[in-house]
Amino acid sequence: PPRTWQRKLMDVTPSQFLERHIFPVLLPGLEEMLRTAKNTERRHCFNPVDYIVAYLYSNREQIHFEDISFVAQEWATNPRPPLPLSATLTEDEAAAIIQSFYRAYRVRCWPDVTQFREWQRGFRKEVKAIIKIQRFWRSRKTSS
Repeated sequence: PPRTWQRKLMDVTPSQFLERHIFPVLLPGLEEMLRTAKNTERRHCFNPVDYIVAYLYSNREQIHFEDISFVAQEWATNPRPPLPLSATLTEDEAAAIIQSFYRAYRVRCWPDVTQFREWQRGFRKEVKAIIKIQRFWRSRKTSS
């Protein structure tokens, strides 16, 4: 015997099913999501899909995704990729990171620092060459 939702689906047209069963549940969730997104200070960090899933699953209760059984099972086999830094950092943290990278760039542009970096690059090449030569001679000694 067909399940209840399958019987409901067979008795009405798709548009009637949407109007009677889907929209009364989904539209309030969408309205709530839009209000929450509008009041969220950092909108670029707001994930509307996550919000709708949590809203529909929990029926307006605050819930974390890890608490939903099927989500926990899915994430156990297919872990969710980490959130980008733009969604996890505060504006102050992001500003500090950008400033530190810019300061480091400006320091690397100083003539003294540039000259030192060029010397260091050449020194590393010399050291690598010496190590290669030593390995070569060691391998010749062991093979003979």
